[in-house]
Amino acid sequence: MSRRAWWWRVWGVGSLLGALVLLLALAGFVGAIPEAVGTVRAFRSADKCPDGQAGADCFRSTSATVRSTERTGGRSPEYKVRLDGPATVPGEVDLGADGPLFERLKPGDEVTVTLWRDYAPALGRGGVTQQTRDSPESDPEWQAGLGAICLTLACYLLYVGVTLLARARKTAEEGLPYGFRFFGMCTVWAAVAVVPAGLVGALASSGHGHENRGWLVLTAVWVALLPGVHFGVRWRGARRRRAVRAERLYGPRSA
Repeated sequence: MSRRAWWWRVWGVGSLLGALVLLLALAGFVGAIPEAVGTVRAFRSADKCPDGQAGADCFRSTSATVRSTERTGGRSPEYKVRLDGPATVPGEVDLGADGPLFERLKPGDEVTVTLWRDYAPALGRGGVTQQTRDSPESDPEWQAGLGAICLTLACYLLYVGVTLLARARKTAEEGLPYGFRFFGMCTVWAAVAVVPAGLVGALASSGHGHENRGWLVLTAVWVALLPGVHFGVRWRGARRRRAVRAERLYGPRSA
């Protein structure tokens, strides 16, 4: 066996190990979905804590002082509020939008922080309340989306590993097969397809009693998009090959 063929076999083994790690991560994400659904259900069913009875599964309020506010980012900005207060109050929360409260806050303001378990889902001052991004609402969809990405990458690495181990000598002599690029592009766009599927899943899960619906809708929409991903990558590849063939036959197109 040539040295180059041996090197390709090493890459094949590494790809299979990477696929194994991703499959273990997939199992972890899928296994965490039931717990995440239960957390969202408990969050949506929670009521305000009775006076003097601050329990973990009810909404409780505590005071904090605004240390600073900051708007960061461009297209996806963050609206950060840094707080000083008791140990149960997070040092920083993201309000997600300018209004109705963020734009009114300034350093030194006293605010009311709504707490539930380890989350701070709302901030209030002077009768105005704004939800933060610190809530378990989208956790099941995140778990399902990350699981879908892990599955996509694991399948690609499994294909790469098996191919390199079975065709190491041929790969060393002729170069990487076309399937590496084709399925690589399919993998990229299949991972990107998780984003619109996640948006649909988030809409489907809104409302009490629909906690288990969002991740199922996300998975179904993502699977439905995969044939379109495959067709789109094939169409783009065929178009590119036709352009290369035409340039070879007729020369480059004039500007």
